[in-house]
Amino acid sequence: MARKKKKNKKGINFLLLALLGGAATLLIFFNLNLWNQRKITSARLTETQEQLENVSAQKEYFDLDENEIDVDKEIEKIAREQLLLKKEGERVIVLSREEEEEVIREEEEEKEEKDVLEKIIDFLPWIDE
Repeated sequence: MARKKKKNKKGINFLLLALLGGAATLLIFFNLNLWNQRKITSARLTETQEQLENVSAQKEYFDLDENEIDVDKEIEKIAREQLLLKKEGERVIVLSREEEEEVIREEEEEKEEKDVLEKIIDFLPWIDE
């Protein structure tokens, strides 16, 4: 009987050893798989961060260019309107405020004249238009 117990213990020990070996093999396999995935993901992360830095740098560059263009346009506008400067080949026409006021007065006088004529026509009913 002693022999059967030893064979049973050897069978249980072998089965237990096989299960532990299989579990260790599975753990190593999955651990290596995770390590490879982590390596690939970190490489992608690094690449994406570099792309983000490049895009951010380009955005800042173009934002600066747009601001510079706006500043240049504003400088040119001030130079033309307030300092009466011009580019080569251009002619500058200046309208003074006095001339504008005279034109407005003339238009008002014409309206008044028409109003007077209309009043006369309305007063004399036998005159038809």
